This record gives sequence, structure tokens and C-alpha cells, in this order.
Amino acid sequence: MMTRIILVALLTLYGSLGGSPWDKVPAKWNLADVSRILQDSPWSPSGVKLEREHTSRHTDPQTGMVTDAPVNANTASPIPGIQISRSKPQPKVPVIWWSSKTIRLAQQRLRQLSNPALTAEPLRVDELPDYVLVIEGREPLRILRAAKEDLHDTVFLELANGTTLDLERVWFFDGNEQEEPRVEFHFPKQIEGQATLDPESERIVFHCKASAKVPSPGHDNTLALRAEFKLRAMRVHGVPDL
Repeated sequence: MMTRIILVALLTLYGSLGGSPWDKVPAKWNLADVSRILQDSPWSPSGVKLEREHTSRHTDPQTGMVTDAPVNANTASPIPGIQISRSKPQPKVPVIWWSSKTIRLAQQRLRQLSNPALTAEPLRVDELPDYVLVIEGREPLRILRAAKEDLHDTVFLELANGTTLDLERVWFFDGNEQEEPRVEFHFPKQIEGQATLDPESERIVFHCKASAKVPSPGHDNTLALRAEFKLRAMRVHGVPDL
């Protein structure tokens, strides 16, 4: 019985280790593999949390309606709340660790799968000089490109030891037929000869907040999110891929 339990455990472990799409040869990735890498992998966490600024709302004692500006603040009943849109749920905002070779290879493979004429082209990406995180989408691009805030103050990486890594530069890409619009956030790999990130770190958190300088009617005009990345899991065949 004990031998059977150990065998099942080993088979389960082997399946979990060998079942990750990123451990396959990129040319063998199918659409499901590519979707997993780009949408729900260590380099593209699906649990990105949208944040909203907290407000202090009150109930009008005469009408019973909830309002941000009560007629009589002394008698109004406070109701803690958050500012959200009543018209529709907040859309998902993808945050991707773009400097990873796995992510950029998956983007190339997706184009191959979408256009068989590209199948013969080799899949190849180069090492990037910076750590690059990306937010995709036309609406985030609109907000971030003309933000009220200085993004160097509101975009940063929270490290496991409690310190932060500051944003170095931002690049805006309008998109084309093959690639989605995106905003690239570049962080240095080294400062004064010292590595800025430890691949053995359990986690780091990407923080981003911005509000549109010129609001667009009928659209969300603020962006506030945090995305948690587990660096220790961002490996291919045991080698860090950051």
C-alpha cells in the first residue's frame, strides 16, 4: 500500500512538472498553450486586483437616499463605500511580465497559429536590457499616456523585503494589426552594479495608479491596480526567465 501511495505521488509530481506549456518546445505550443501562457501563468497573473479610492457616503435623513454630500452631516448616517461604476463591471486589465522570453515567444507563436503562412518562420527573441512589465489595452493606454500624475511617483515594484524598485522609463505603443496597444514600464536590472531583483524571491507586487488629465465621458478615467508576481515560479526548465 505504501509503495502504491509513493508511486501515485511521484506520478502526480511528474505530471505537474511536465504539464506546464512553457516547458514544451515553443514550436509545439498549440492555441491552448499560448492562451495559458499569455492569460494565466506566472508571467501573466489572472488575479490582477483593481483598486478604487474609498469614499465616505451618507444617508439623507429626510429622503433615505445615499449621497456623497448630506444635507446635515451631523444627523446623517455614515455608510462606508467605494466609487465604482454602476453601468457595467470593471474590465480585466492584463499585466504581463514582458521581458520574459516565454511571453514574447508566445506572442510570436500566436501570430503563427493565426496565420499559417508564418509557420516556417523561426521563433526567436532577444534578451532585453531592462525588466519590462506591460499593461495592454486601448483604454489603459489613453489614461496612462495623458495622466495627471507623474507615473514615476505612482508606478513601482514592491519587493519582498519591503523596499521598492522605482520606474525608470515608460514607452507607449499604439498597436497594429498584429499587436495590441500597450504601455511598457521599464525597471533597471542593476543599480550601481547590484542586481535589483532576486529570482528566488517568493513574490513582488506591481503597483500602478493614474487618472486621465482630460476625462472621456462615458468611460472609466482612473486606473488603480496591483499585480502580484511569484518570481520563484517564473522559470523554464528550472532556469529563471525574467
